Parts: sequence; C-alpha cells; structure tokens
Amino acid sequence: MHKILCRTALLAAICAVLPACQNLQALEGVQIQGVDLTPLASASRNFSEMGEKSQDEELLIGASTAELLLKQAPLLDDAGVQAYVNQVGRWVALNSERPDLPWRFGVLDSSVVGAYAAPGGYVFITRGMLAQMGSEAELAGVLAHEVAHVVQKHHLAAIKQKAGAGLLSNLSQFALQASQANSGGATGAPPSTQQFDQLVTNLYTRGLDRGDEYEADEMGAVIAARAGYDPYGLANVLQGLGTMKQDDATLVTFLKVHPNIGDRLTRLEPTYQYLDKTAASGSQQTLDQRYRKVLSAK
Repeated sequence: MHKILCRTALLAAICAVLPACQNLQALEGVQIQGVDLTPLASASRNFSEMGEKSQDEELLIGASTAELLLKQAPLLDDAGVQAYVNQVGRWVALNSERPDLPWRFGVLDSSVVGAYAAPGGYVFITRGMLAQMGSEAELAGVLAHEVAHVVQKHHLAAIKQKAGAGLLSNLSQFALQASQANSGGATGAPPSTQQFDQLVTNLYTRGLDRGDEYEADEMGAVIAARAGYDPYGLANVLQGLGTMKQDDATLVTFLKVHPNIGDRLTRLEPTYQYLDKTAASGSQQTLDQRYRKVLSAK
C-alpha cells in the first residue's frame, strides 16, 4: 500500500503544469545524416569548467551517442515522415519535465522493431516500429517512453557510471577534432573515443536496468496524457508486439533489451488506474486519420 501511495504522489507531482519551451532552435550547424551535432564543437569550449550535472556535458555525450546510433542505421529518406514524427515528438517533449532541451527526433531506416533515446534530447524510432502502430496516440506513447528516459537521464547515468572522469574529459578533445575535421583541419579521433564508442555500444546492446524501463513506461504514459493523447497508446503497442512470434527476427533485439511485455503491462496498471480517475471525459485523442494520412502509403 505504501508503494502505491508513493507512486500516486509521484504521478500527481509530474502531472503539474510545465513552463513553455524557450529553445527548440539550438543544435544547428554540423550535421551527420541530418542530425545536428553542433554540441560536439560548442560544448568543448566550456568542458573544463563543467560540473558533473552540466547540461553542456549531457549534450556532448548525447551528440556522440546519437552519432553512434546513426552508424547502425541511417535516417529514413522521407522528409514528410521525419517532419511528422518531429511534430509529434516535440509536442510530447514540450509536456515533459525538460521542455527546454533541444529535442531531435528521427526515423531510422531499419525493419527491426526499436526505439532509442540518447542524452540531451535525441530520440529515434525505426520504420519497423512504426509499422506496428495504428494511431498517433500509439506513436506518442512510444516517443513519450523514450522522452522519459531522457528526462530521468537513464542513459546518461549508465554511461557516466561505466566511464571514468578521464574518459569523459577526453571527449572534449574529440569534439575539437570533429570541429577541425569539418573545417578541413586535422582528422581522426583520439584512442579514448574508441573506448567510449565500445561503452555506448555495449549499453545499447545490453539495455538499461529493468527498473529504468518500468519507470519510463509509467512516466511516459503520464507525459502522453498530459500532451492530450490517450495514455493507453503505449500499452496498445506493447500488446501488439506481444502477439508477434517471439522468435521473429525483427523483434528479437527489442525483447532482449526490455523487460517481459506482460510484466510491463502489469506494472503499468496502477498508473493507468490513476490516469483514468484524473482524465477529463473525452479529452484524449488518437488522431488516427492524421497518422494514416502520413504513413498509410509507406
């Protein structure tokens, strides 16, 4: 009972009204496959003065992580779909606890079922995941789960836990070299970045702690509801994935890095009970028509 009361209090707190986003135009400049990597240059200038929880440090780590994710799969070559997912994702992010981050959303050209977050506001979803959805509320639910990971700094904490202070400090040199290479100067990265790349690759291959995933489910449902969506969008997607053959090649990695789908749905029940009690009748939207207009022909 105590746990339920604590959870309810937490949900009540994160449902509070949030300030409007003041900066969605940052991270403009150097791009790799359409994803802006300006923090690789800008963050390095102040890296020596950054504290452990500095947002500049988070943006630097996030940009480096996003670059690695894009090496695994390129962005889908469809400007309309990319713009639409950014529209939905940014609205969801505006209703999170960190609306001022320079949020960036992208669709990866991969048939596997997946969605990924990186520190600093990078969120990716695969076309394979999009294919499993049937409404904008479902898309918003999945994006909200990833936004929650960023809000709670799950990946950032995992990366910093595994990497020593020296390794993170050396990323500043990586940032400078990336900037110089873009300007026609020196190329290549210091050996320390190879260690960072391996650390990040291992994290996304292994997945986060189960507790982080449960927390992102709960907070994501609240964020989606706060944005005006049907909070059951995420649950609908999970239920759909649960009906797929569990040895389906496109689903294997997703199942490996996430808790059991049934356990996730069970853990979500108290959150949905709370949201059901607080939701205004008829206020939740799915926007099925808009979703299908953009994606039905894909």
